[in-house]
Amino acid sequence: MKLTLTIDEVSACAMALLSKVQEAEEEALECEKLSCASATEFWQKRAELYRKTFEAVKAQHASWWEEAEVKNA
Repeated sequence: MKLTLTIDEVSACAMALLSKVQEAEEEALECEKLSCASATEFWQKRAELYRKTFEAVKAQHASWWEEAEVKNA
C-alpha cells in the first residue's frame, strides 16, 4: 500500500516510531528483569520492527528533501 504524506506528516511518523522503539525496548528490559522470556522476545521483536520502519521512513524523508533541493536549484 502506498501512502501520500507531507514532509511534516513523515516527520511526525518518524518521531512517533522513535518513541515506540524506546517504549518497546523499555518493556523488553522490564520483562527480562522478571525472567519472562516470551514477553522479552515479543518486545524485542516489536522494537526491531519499529526501528526498521523508522529507518525506512527516515530514508524516504531524506530522499524527498534531496528531490526538493534539486527542484529548487
